[in-house]
Amino acid sequence: MPQRLSEGIQVSVSPPTQFFSLLTAVCIVFIVFSVVRIAQAADFSCPRTPPSVQIRVHFEKPRPRYNNLLSREKIEAMMPRKEVGAHSVGLTKSELYWKVSTSFTTTSRVGREEACVYLSHLTLDYGFGTTPVFIDRRYTPGSCPYKTILQHENDHVAILDREGRAIQNWLKQKLSAIAASLPPTPSRAPKVTQKQLLARIEQQTNPLFTTLKDRLASGHARLDAPQNLEQTQKQCSKW
Repeated sequence: MPQRLSEGIQVSVSPPTQFFSLLTAVCIVFIVFSVVRIAQAADFSCPRTPPSVQIRVHFEKPRPRYNNLLSREKIEAMMPRKEVGAHSVGLTKSELYWKVSTSFTTTSRVGREEACVYLSHLTLDYGFGTTPVFIDRRYTPGSCPYKTILQHENDHVAILDREGRAIQNWLKQKLSAIAASLPPTPSRAPKVTQKQLLARIEQQTNPLFTTLKDRLASGHARLDAPQNLEQTQKQCSKW
């Protein structure tokens, strides 16, 4: 029977939802509300040139943690899907997290019910952190199959790192554009206005998350293409 080396990931969001695909991701969006009362002004109109929004984008690279203690059956049980007639002898189980944080400034006005609300910080933290890599325990370290599986799974880890880094500057540009699209807003209910602005930010950042997932899925699919797996399998005479 052919042996299959593959990359597998789990996807969960809140509320938990399972997606059966080669790409696994955990999307967590944390919203941080911060209302800061600053110096009062006599004029109600919102400032035409508010302080610049602080944009921060941070990527956490995958840190592989190798495990050579599980059987083939247990490795296959962790996979979201399995091809008939194929066996999985290696697995990279990655979780992509995505955290958007914001803070707003509310400017109060003397003798007025209205206030001015504007975005002051927009932060995106995303990446992988600890990434378990499993290799069938029947293959001992140093053997040809072990080294071949290890290289294949390390290639999956490299895809996580490469795609995550490649998109970082693009993400920062997109966040800057999102911030620029949210001008200071006069409001009689600042907290309600903040929630409305947050909804707009989430609506505009969700497609960015999808873009990254698609890039990762394409990279893993190319690596696991049948012709590539066939060449990988030919590197060892006994499996």
